[in-house]
Amino acid sequence: MNWGNAVRAASRGGTEDVWDGSTVTAAAAACAAQLPVAGFLAYVLSLDNDDYGAGGGPYIGLACVIVFAPVLLPLAGVVHSALQTLPAMALGRLAERWRERRGKGPRRAWSLGLSLAGLLPVGAAWAGFFALLGGPFTALALGAAASGAMPVLAVAYWRRQGERLGRPPRRRRIWFRSALASVVVSVAVVGLAVLATVTGLIKEYEPPQPSPGQLAGTWRGDDGKVAFTLEGDGRAVLPRARAGCGGTATWTVGTTEPLNGTATRPTVVIDGRTCRGTRSWTIGGTEDELELFVVTGDMDAPDIEKLHQR
Repeated sequence: MNWGNAVRAASRGGTEDVWDGSTVTAAAAACAAQLPVAGFLAYVLSLDNDDYGAGGGPYIGLACVIVFAPVLLPLAGVVHSALQTLPAMALGRLAERWRERRGKGPRRAWSLGLSLAGLLPVGAAWAGFFALLGGPFTALALGAAASGAMPVLAVAYWRRQGERLGRPPRRRRIWFRSALASVVVSVAVVGLAVLATVTGLIKEYEPPQPSPGQLAGTWRGDDGKVAFTLEGDGRAVLPRARAGCGGTATWTVGTTEPLNGTATRPTVVIDGRTCRGTRSWTIGGTEDELELFVVTGDMDAPDIEKLHQR
């Protein structure tokens, strides 16, 4: 079935035109094209976030993306379109059938609007699944729905091109034009990010430089348990339930050693005389919400233990 028969297919009450080869190609190509752009945007928006000492990580990831993109992006586009875009379009087609049964003829604007509206329940379904694993439902639902908007619009665009030509556009052309658009927009995003960084509109993260008085207090982990209490006179109190040894120690403010091109950072150095020597906690967060953290394990997938003053 070609795209010139889309309206007739809908009038027969089917959704088969949603799953035909041309539609799948257009949706998959658009999904693949938007992924690099989304990745660059996410990186730009994370410049003012603490990387917890993973210096060079984004650049290594970028290099991997460039090397493996020709293979991984088309596959990711097909998977994304099959899980989000095409089901939403199928829901839109079913809603269009319902309108026709009520005596309302098919209209291009209604067809596009119903496909876009179908993104919300599909996104909510995936968000509900991941919410069971501990993810935030609202953010996931909106993000999933938004990720399908551009592919739906791309399918509508290529369908109009098919109607104008009297035949479906060649799949090679769809992939080439989508890839070209992705490269152009990605380069524009990177260029604007560099310009914004140079002009100071976007500032890279800088760790806070708190005074010892700001560091004094009780520090707890994400589980709410007390890790230690830093006293203003340089003493540290270590609870036995947390440290396995307990007692008192001393603490000072030091600096980390440069690693993988990263700059030195301030640390809290706890000398636990009864708790297996000295341990350093790197200072992170912001001036208003300080953090202490320790990174362990493989740096490609590190385990980060964070402490907060509570």
